[in-house]
Amino acid sequence: MSMSFLGRVNAQEVDLKNALRLTMPKARVTQVVDGVTVIVNNATTLNIPMLYIPWDSPQDAGIGMLRAKEYLDKTLQDRFIRVYQVRDQKRGQANAMGHIQAYIERDDGLWIQQDMVKNGLAFVYPSQSHYDFANDLLKAESIARNEKAGFWADEKWNVMTDQEAKSLDNRFAIVEGVIEKIVTRNNTIYLNFERDWKTDFTIAIDSAKRRDFARAGANPMQWQGKKVRVRGWLRQYNGPYIEIYHPSQIEVLKDK
Repeated sequence: MSMSFLGRVNAQEVDLKNALRLTMPKARVTQVVDGVTVIVNNATTLNIPMLYIPWDSPQDAGIGMLRAKEYLDKTLQDRFIRVYQVRDQKRGQANAMGHIQAYIERDDGLWIQQDMVKNGLAFVYPSQSHYDFANDLLKAESIARNEKAGFWADEKWNVMTDQEAKSLDNRFAIVEGVIEKIVTRNNTIYLNFERDWKTDFTIAIDSAKRRDFARAGANPMQWQGKKVRVRGWLRQYNGPYIEIYHPSQIEVLKDK
């Protein structure tokens, strides 16, 4: 697979202070562990959230993670950075291994998440804990997709239709299609892309998340007939199925 990275697209300046809190004003990257993990000051491990990089296996991380690590080696090794975290200390401060969930800004203002996405080294993957600046990252991803940079040069990772999603299972995917029917059952909203819910592509949203959607100015119950793009972990459950945890995982597109 041909991967394009490092300087393909220039990063646009984003003021991380708008939504995040500065927790480490100056730290030096002393080791790059993998494509989303670095160690600063020979002591503290940082994990970069909101990104998805395909990982082949525990024995062989694969070319995607290798390329991302090469990028971080060239971009951050022995450089000083600023570390930002989400303001709400009840969400997303550390991952399951205790690594700090860090939005990393190099000392010259380069925002690492954005630059990786713009160069096709990672996909945007918001979660219920990490969704700040999702719109900026999605714009960066659009540039990479149009440039066919990095992963976007490989058809395997292109945006797919809801019909193409039927052949996939247990992987990250970005899927587009038109919502044909909306139903609510057992406190879950189901966005169905065909009339036969047992075989069609379906998006599931916990009804408890409706307040989050309202804050984002969106109402999934009004999306029948709308074309959408959704990202998340695709599995087979009465057809291909993605459950979303935050509004930033789904985009309502202008054209049907």
